[in-house]
Amino acid sequence: MADIEQADTAESQDVRKRLIRPGRISPVYFTIALLVVVGLLFYLGNRNFLSLYNLNTIISFSAILLMVALGQMCAILVGGIDLSVGGLVSFISVVFILLIEPLGYLAYPACLLIGVIIGYINGNVLTRIKIPSFIATLATGGILTSLAYVASSGAGAPRPVNLPPAKYYVVDTIVNGRLLTVSKVLYIGFAVLLIYYVILRFTSTGRNIFYVGSNIKMSWMSGISITKTRNIAFMLSGAGAAITGLLISSVRYGGDPMVGNAYILNSIAAVVVGGTALTGGAGGVINTLFGAIFMSMLDNGMNVVGINQYFQQSILGAMVIVCVTLTFDRTKTPIVK
Repeated sequence: MADIEQADTAESQDVRKRLIRPGRISPVYFTIALLVVVGLLFYLGNRNFLSLYNLNTIISFSAILLMVALGQMCAILVGGIDLSVGGLVSFISVVFILLIEPLGYLAYPACLLIGVIIGYINGNVLTRIKIPSFIATLATGGILTSLAYVASSGAGAPRPVNLPPAKYYVVDTIVNGRLLTVSKVLYIGFAVLLIYYVILRFTSTGRNIFYVGSNIKMSWMSGISITKTRNIAFMLSGAGAAITGLLISSVRYGGDPMVGNAYILNSIAAVVVGGTALTGGAGGVINTLFGAIFMSMLDNGMNVVGINQYFQQSILGAMVIVCVTLTFDRTKTPIVK
């Protein structure tokens, strides 16, 4: 028993050394600095970048990206990754339009429930079948993308599914339009942000997500259910992707089986650019908020200043590498595979 307690104490001290680093600058400040510097460069390239209209566009797009990024953040915080978010966004985008005819307003909670169930399946493939999250979610993402194509194709080729004009009032009541001159999308984004913040900051489940991502061995020795915590993290990821699919379909008055493709890399980029470490256990909601704003600003700014769209992906990839370099905790992974 003495040997176990001694090992436990040594492991605990090691964890504290990694998590509490006096004088270490928080990664979120790097993100804020990038926001200022890159924003200034875009402004010098085109003075319309900081126009009220363009700023509103950036904020609106960042609110939609934030939903899927918050879910991705939960998967990354427990040391995993969710590559199924793109397929889930596409699948929900199409299914929502198909369900809105028979269910009306109930299509919203129904699709949200589908997202949570998919997240639960992803979590169980990881925790029960013991398949790495990278492979597990890559597979489920492919399945969901295929199902989105099938659901939207009917008897022909896959195509966007349009919302019947008679049902416009459903999405207009919930998502579209403004309330007190502010877009409803921003209210939804703020509400979801607040929910994730409360879960991660003030609940035992949220604290366990950080503990498991920080040190899975110590978490298990402390009595934390690794299986339950990881399942919840992936359920939160599924919920975030589902909300994004719902918002996109509502804004566009239609579903698209290919709309989610861009959100795989963008959601991961928003999380790591915000300072959430890919090794897990470090980061949070505020980090992801700034990451989503930065990614939306980067995407918008490259279009505003006229950067070739085929070259934009190169800039995005380079930015991800730089940000991972700044946030990656090498003490937790002495051997990088």
